[in-house]
Amino acid sequence: MHDLLLLLNEEEEDAKRKKKEEEEEAKRKKKDEQDEHRKKNEEEEEEKKRKRSQISPSSLSRRVSAGTRIRRQPELYTPDDFRYHKATKVNVSTSEPIYVDSQDSTDTLPRGKKEERRDYVAREALGVAEKDFMFIGTVEGYENFLSFNDIQELLFTRENESVVIDCYVNAYLFLPREENPDIFLNFGYLGAALKGYVQLYRDDKSKEQHFDYAFGKLDRAPNEFDLIFSPMHVGTNHWALLVIHIKEKEFHVYDSLRNKDRRDIPQYVEELKRYLKGKHIDADKWPLRYPDPCPQQGSGDDCGIFTCKYMECLAHRDIQDLSISQDDMPYVRAKFALHFIKAYFNAQERS
Repeated sequence: MHDLLLLLNEEEEDAKRKKKEEEEEAKRKKKDEQDEHRKKNEEEEEEKKRKRSQISPSSLSRRVSAGTRIRRQPELYTPDDFRYHKATKVNVSTSEPIYVDSQDSTDTLPRGKKEERRDYVAREALGVAEKDFMFIGTVEGYENFLSFNDIQELLFTRENESVVIDCYVNAYLFLPREENPDIFLNFGYLGAALKGYVQLYRDDKSKEQHFDYAFGKLDRAPNEFDLIFSPMHVGTNHWALLVIHIKEKEFHVYDSLRNKDRRDIPQYVEELKRYLKGKHIDADKWPLRYPDPCPQQGSGDDCGIFTCKYMECLAHRDIQDLSISQDDMPYVRAKFALHFIKAYFNAQERS
């Protein structure tokens, strides 16, 4: 009996020792992961600082604040056939949307080397302090603000946040549509953050609240639109576009990296179908299609820009003539950044 008790005690001690070793090993592994994560963050911050230091050309050594910027007649730009034009008539304030009359416009953005285009926009960016937020307007219930870092992301080919896509829809689609409704389809917009919020929660109540918020921003019932755009943040670092074709009774996906695994897209579509059914739209049998043409990106972080261009072409009824490519991206990014900066200074100088 004594030997049996000793054996049991030894086994118990061995178990305790083994458990302690496992706990220590887990702590070491966790510490190593934390150290690796911290090191990665530090490297990313260094890379950000390095790229930020490149935003101004070497000939521009002084940053001009918005408050000391020389007053001049503002210029505002609006897209037409994928080009930038100087507007002839502008009505801008800090609390109202931006309206642009682009008749008799002339091309103004340089089409030279990528560095030349970037430096041209950088000269304008010098007037935006890093602490400033750039008001782009309020349309369809969305108030759009861009930060200095958002502009840097556009200039330096980084991944785009949802706010950049929302501001694009405001400045490039909603506002021009108010001036020239005949050249646009009747489209609605659900906001670039919706899919992320819906798939973040597991309970139906939270999902429905986010759907209610997004659909509540529409200016009419969902079944009164031709198209409803829903930009989707897919996976961990990719943007694609979901289009709800109300009249055709189909869901279309425009994805600039079509070969990737996108299993969360059908899941999101099923969530949408359930919600639409509660809005008296029976979408259960609507197919999910991946139509052509759908220009594909090369390497890089241009998926958000492609997503914006898909919406632009669809809203203008000319998706069949969609001809953008990876080679166009530096020019398109510079156009976006310049448009937002000009809108900011218009608001500053007219306030």
